[in-house]
Amino acid sequence: MDAEIKEKKIDKRKRAGIITAGFLMLLACVVFFTTIWFLINYDDIRLDQILYQMKAPAEGTPSYYTGRAVSHVGAWSILLAVPLFFVYMYVSGRMKKLSARFSRYRQYTEGKVCTFFREHYIRISAWLLVIAFLFFCVELKVGSYLLTTSTPSDFIEENYVKPEQSVLKFPEQKRNLIYIFLESMENTYAQDPDGDGVANDYISELAQLADTYVNFSESQGLGGALNYDGTTWTASALVSQTSGLPVKVPLLSGNFGGEDVPYMPGITSIGSVLQEQGYKNVFLMGSDAGFGGRRHYITEHGGYEIGDTKAMIAAGKLPEGYAQWWGYEDAKLFNFAKETLTELAAKDQPFNLTMLTADTHFPDGYVCEHCEEKYDNQYANVLSCSSAMVYDFVTWVQQQDFYENTTIVISGDHLTMDPEFLESIDEEYTRTIYNCIINSAVEPKQEKNRQFGVFDMFPTTLAAMGVEIEGDRLALGTDLFSGEKTLTEIHGQETLNRELQKNSEFYNEEILQVNRDN
Repeated sequence: MDAEIKEKKIDKRKRAGIITAGFLMLLACVVFFTTIWFLINYDDIRLDQILYQMKAPAEGTPSYYTGRAVSHVGAWSILLAVPLFFVYMYVSGRMKKLSARFSRYRQYTEGKVCTFFREHYIRISAWLLVIAFLFFCVELKVGSYLLTTSTPSDFIEENYVKPEQSVLKFPEQKRNLIYIFLESMENTYAQDPDGDGVANDYISELAQLADTYVNFSESQGLGGALNYDGTTWTASALVSQTSGLPVKVPLLSGNFGGEDVPYMPGITSIGSVLQEQGYKNVFLMGSDAGFGGRRHYITEHGGYEIGDTKAMIAAGKLPEGYAQWWGYEDAKLFNFAKETLTELAAKDQPFNLTMLTADTHFPDGYVCEHCEEKYDNQYANVLSCSSAMVYDFVTWVQQQDFYENTTIVISGDHLTMDPEFLESIDEEYTRTIYNCIINSAVEPKQEKNRQFGVFDMFPTTLAAMGVEIEGDRLALGTDLFSGEKTLTEIHGQETLNRELQKNSEFYNEEILQVNRDN
């Protein structure tokens, strides 16, 4: 009787071991193929972006986007893990009936290797998981990220200029602001005179606007902002350009845009500055504002009225259940913007209308009814279409009575994440983020050969509206219209990027306020 009980316990432990081994093997495949997914679908994926998406709300993510990720990771993980597990079970002698049926292969299950499998199957599965995790860490540079972000630095504290109203002097007649964030819009898409960029001029209209009006550039020609960690995805780009600070994601604490969690409570944004000055803030986007915590940021810092997909459906401007691409297409975004501007201009109140496009989001972009097939590549056609729509919208604004007292800022949010479209670009080519400022209240002292990041757009936008800034700096940004050097020009891109990555107690305590008692 005791022997029977003992045998049952042994069988129970074996079954538990088999389940554990199978789970570890499946998990190893998930980690491996998740890494492959990032490498295939992102041009330069960074760990801070992954951490942010883990901490921020994912509501509003298009089903096609999540579907592609789940199908890729899930399907390949199952296709690899299940056969491996069955082969392992057979070789290790765990599947007695199957082993008996294929008895001619029995000699393969009785050798030293198979004996080792039988004795160490859980350890082997665990090592597969460790190898997959190491692959993830190496490819996404986890080690260097952890080393840099754990290194203390006072750089942000020493260079931060608090954007207080006392250092800002608004003109007697306050200017309106139209700020257009263009998804993934970089200058690489324009014809490059040196031949290092793309072969065609996909954004000829945007290039024309930049040539006609103010375009701050790192070169003598069309150019723009350099890339920095903490500014490389849409939510972080919105924060950086409107507050002068990158988004630094704490590894072990801090959420972004969750319920009952303030979004970077210590930050001062252009929205909050303008709200205090009596401006009406409106934000239009053809997606769900809840994605990535954006709703919390723009409502907590500026009290914006939001015109996202949900809001437009609730207002009856879109039919119930409407869903195209990320929400609604850019053609509708610009039409809604015209309606909104007409309403805002009719009121006796300065306004700030901010817009975020989505059609040029990777992969391949969204082809709307206005897109022409000029090129063989879909993304190229979408970029060309977006360029034309922006130009037409700007032309419409310039024909309105309110334009005389309105400044328009057009800026890409970040570099494209599409790994295929720019794969032929010379690795030495400097990719920069597009910018153009129209109807500025001031003239730049030096427009070209400037080195800067998107966080410099914060004081630059205010200056373009005629706001005088004491010291020409706000947060980590520098007014590009002034002769003041930017942090990039002082320290260099590589050094500045490394310092911004480091652990800043000032940022944690004053901006994120993660260590403060609730």
